[in-house]
Amino acid sequence: MAEEIRCCICDEPLTPPYNVLGSRTYCARHFASVNKPHPGFWRAGIVQLVGMTVFTAVVAGLGNALGEVTTTGRLGLGIFLAIVPALLWMTYFYQQDRLEPEPKERLALVFFIALALFEILGRRVIDDVFRVSEWAAYDTTTSLLAHMLINGVVYQVCMYLAVRFGVYASPEFDERMDGIVYGTVAGLGVATMLNLRYILDNNGVAVAPGVIQTVTMALAQASFGGLMGWFMAEAKFIHKRTLWVPIGFGISALLNGFFTWLTREVSSSGLSVDPFRQLGLGTLVAVAMLGLMVILMRHSAKATLSRS
Repeated sequence: MAEEIRCCICDEPLTPPYNVLGSRTYCARHFASVNKPHPGFWRAGIVQLVGMTVFTAVVAGLGNALGEVTTTGRLGLGIFLAIVPALLWMTYFYQQDRLEPEPKERLALVFFIALALFEILGRRVIDDVFRVSEWAAYDTTTSLLAHMLINGVVYQVCMYLAVRFGVYASPEFDERMDGIVYGTVAGLGVATMLNLRYILDNNGVAVAPGVIQTVTMALAQASFGGLMGWFMAEAKFIHKRTLWVPIGFGISALLNGFFTWLTREVSSSGLSVDPFRQLGLGTLVAVAMLGLMVILMRHSAKATLSRS
């Protein structure tokens, strides 16, 4: 008996002729929805960026209005800032996959694998094996190389393993856009733990720089994960050469390390601390990466639609 064909979104039984995009089959209603004019990745990206800017400004304003906050209050606010921006960015990237929303349980799996890998393995490699904090600040060149060749690589390893073993071989990973979606989710898992550690290690943070730090870190890590995920999807579906994934991993790791170096080390006076200058430079990199993600998402969606 032939296998019954069903809509990939609503699971409605279908009869020929089938509406197919890529490897997915749709009922007439959802096929029309997928093919209706899209509001545009650029417009969605700009709206999201403006929304996150407003969120940052509102939270910073409330923080200033509160005045002095106890250590417990600062920790509570810090944990809120570590989690909420990641959820907001995850919602944005999730909504850009209009062909078929990915299963939320699979997204959660990739997120928590990346988060756990960084906490259990990645952080210890950086702090206990390489002891980066003990020698990286020796001079500017040493600091830059440490972040690009150690921190950035470790962050990307956690993201790669989360995508590779959490979803890459599963039926849900069946189009190019999935690489970006799952990559960004893995990046947000790493970003969430980085932000939590940033909060806990400092016994909370001042609200204004804290919200900028966490929002920027979440966007940047999501983008680096999404870039690597795009290379992984291209390698799987377009059958790129063997080095395609290592090249994507290397580019993402170097960019990640450079971003981390900017946000943690650079200031107008060498390696001294100037949080707002640091965050400003890091924000420019994060926004540029968001622009790159918009380009890659448009390319991926267009390529899939062209195969209908």
